[in-house]
This record gives sequence, C-alpha cells and structure tokens, in this order.
Amino acid sequence: IDKLEQKLEENKISALKYIMQSNGGSASFNFAKKTPINMIESGPVAGVFGSALLGKLLGFKNVISLDVGGTTAKCSLITNNEVTVVTDYRIERNERNAGYPIMVPVVDIVEIGNGGGSIAWVDDIGALKVGPKSAGAVPGPIAYGLSGEDPTTTDACLITGKLSAENFEMKVDLDNIKNQLIEKIGKYFNMTYEDAAVSIIKVAESNMLNALKIISVRKGHDPREFALIAFGGGGPMHACALAKELNIKKVVVPVGASVFSAWGMMMTDLRHDYLKTHICRTLDISIDDVNRIWGELRDEAEKQYADENVKRDDIIFSYTADMRYMGQEHTVKVSIPAPPWTDEIKNEIIKRFHDIHEKNYTFKLETTPTEIVNFHLTSFGKIEKPVINEIQVNKCDILETIKEVRPVYFPQDGFIDTKVYKRDKLWPGIELKGPGIVEEHSVSTVFFKGDKLTVDKYGNLIIDLEVE
Repeated sequence: IDKLEQKLEENKISALKYIMQSNGGSASFNFAKKTPINMIESGPVAGVFGSALLGKLLGFKNVISLDVGGTTAKCSLITNNEVTVVTDYRIERNERNAGYPIMVPVVDIVEIGNGGGSIAWVDDIGALKVGPKSAGAVPGPIAYGLSGEDPTTTDACLITGKLSAENFEMKVDLDNIKNQLIEKIGKYFNMTYEDAAVSIIKVAESNMLNALKIISVRKGHDPREFALIAFGGGGPMHACALAKELNIKKVVVPVGASVFSAWGMMMTDLRHDYLKTHICRTLDISIDDVNRIWGELRDEAEKQYADENVKRDDIIFSYTADMRYMGQEHTVKVSIPAPPWTDEIKNEIIKRFHDIHEKNYTFKLETTPTEIVNFHLTSFGKIEKPVINEIQVNKCDILETIKEVRPVYFPQDGFIDTKVYKRDKLWPGIELKGPGIVEEHSVSTVFFKGDKLTVDKYGNLIIDLEVE
C-alpha cells in the first residue's frame, strides 16, 4: 500500500484514495495498513456488493451473484438487497481441511476452483474432473498458443461454439485443441473431440451448480425467488444453463461484465465493523449493559470517521448480534433494532433468532435459552460515487446487429446454427429470441431456445428464461 500510495503521488493523483475490504465496504489507506486481514477476498466481494446495488436499481430485491473468472467461480446470495456478512470465514478450507478462521467480517461467498483456465483430467478411478488445478495465464489454455497441452473449459467452449477464435488476441490453432482433446480425454472414454468438449462443460457447470446450491437450496432459500446476476469473463457464458437447472426465471448480464467487480468497488461507501464479544444469556443481560456496549462501539466508530474526515451526518449505523442456543458452537446473525433496548426489544430479538435458525437449519428450540455471543456494529460513511447513465445507442437494421451465424452446442438440441449478435449495436428495448449469443470483446453471453433477451436503458442484458 505504501508503494501504491507513493506511485500515485509521483503521478500527481491527489484524489481521495480508498481500498476495498472483505466486509463489502472500503477504507482509507491508513486504516487498511493497520488491519490488512480485512482485505482478504475483497476482489470477489466487490462483485457481490455490485450485484446487490444493481439488483436494487433494477427492482430485484433477491439476487444470486455468479462471478466466473479464469481460475475460480464465486457465488453469493443477496436477500432484500443486503449482502450477508459472516464472522467465521475460513481460509484454505476444502473437503479435507477445516481451514483457519480469521474472525473478521467477510461477505458470505462460496468459491470453487472452476474457471476458464480449469484443466480437465481423468482421476485414478476413471472419472472426468475439471479443476481445481488451473492452466493460469501462462501457459494458459491450449487456445493461447503458449505451449499449453492440457484441455481447459475455455478450449471446450471454443469447440462447442460458445466462444469465437476471432475474439482472442492471438491466433488460435483449433486443430491443436481438437488433437489434445482426443489425446487427453477422448481416447480414454472413446469419444470424439466434440463429445470430449461437451463433457468438460457439463462437469464444469455441475461443479458451479453445486456451489450455487450451497448458498441457496441448502440454506433454506428457493432459487426461483431470485434473479441471477452473472459477470466475470465466464459468468454470462454459463449463467442460463445454470439458471435453468435451478428454475431461475431471470438472468442479468451487466455492462462491463468482465470488470464488474471493479465497478462494484467504485460504488462502495466507507465501512467499518466493530465487534464486542460478550457471551451472555439474552434474557439475563441488563438493559444498561447492552446500551453501554452499543454506546462504546458507536464512540469508536465516530472517532474513526473523524480521522477520515467524514461528517457525523454522513455516518449510518446498523446493528446485528451473533446468537445461538445454549450448548451450541455455531451462531447465526440476527438483525436487531437500534438502541436503546427495552425488554420488549429483547423478546423481539429472540423471536427473530428462532425464525432465522429454523430457516437455516430447519428446526427451532423455543424452550431452550438463547445466548448473545457478539455485538456487531456496522457503520457506513457516505462518500461521493459515480453516476449511472443511460446508454445512447441508435436503432439500426436488425441485420446490422448480427456478427455471424455459427454452429453452437446446446444440451437439448446438439449443434444448431445460432445467430451471434454484437453487443455494442444493441439498443435499449430491443428483443432477441433464443437461441443466440451476444458477443463483446471479453464476454460471450449464451441464451437458449425459448429464452427472450432484452436490453434495459442502462445497457444491461435482461434474459427471461423458459423454465418449468
């Protein structure tokens, strides 16, 4: 951070400078240097925050964000336009290791090793796997022409027509991709290179689907009540296929999807979280003690914002508590009213806890005493943000929007001739019937037969899916 700050000063950039944090807000350089652990996962978190903001702008209060990049796929659930923040996030957690709890506020995301560069391979028992090992940027997928020999999701998408070789900055040797698909995958399963490519995509999307289920179905949420916002270089390519599996009816592909997380960072306010661990029975703690704890946390927040030149009128507070049943190890986060508390508020908080616990874990124990573990004050310092403008694209003949027609593989129909549209030629209000692909330099959006794609006034692609 010191080096970055020095370079900015050398280039005479005197604007206010902030750094994204894992809690969904930003912080000053000085604060970030004091507590760098708060920057963990801040890049993916920015995309989740951007999804919540975009969902609110478009009138979707419940949103699932899907961010597919080169090495990973990340997803998160947003309800009532609020991102979920947890305090038990673990680094290096996988199916064999419990990981290390960092005990700072982190937006609740699920991340798996599946992206455009994820390598397809056959395991010891003969099952086709995709990821978590990635080809990275060097040598990258076979398509990059940098001596990569392992087929990846990107290579498979090229063979199935979801990607175009023309959009790569290097010359793509399709024959080499086909040969490697046969050599590494096809021979083992007695497949053609096309079948191998299709199988790779199916496995990759199955992995992504499991991640989406972890943050939705397995936490008591019905995906049919959510819109899916897809971004990153690969998110829009897989979004409709995944949405259909979950019976999601609407997919949104934002403007600048490949760099949407950067836009999310630009739209954040300053945010600081203050936690006080004070384990107590909810009914036993005195009202005076509760109000004193909240007062101390507020005083700490106001002092921090004063150091960052934020006015008191520009500070917003939000109050939550980590609660559990007596004898439990895990907690759930409960949104609570602002202090001062009363006995009536205590009873309301306990009721909220029972309801949330039942939603998350399918049961509640109304006769078991409840405990508060952490008092959690979230504070926001409002800062100036970019204005979202409506796009200005002149209507043209529909034929001018079509880049080409090429064979594309769809699960229900196999390879069919599919229209490929130029995104920069699409105007607000235009309607396209699937199947089709909307291409831009860094993103390919695939939609299916029966789907309808429209463009809103901001330039976002809104896809209404044909689902059961």
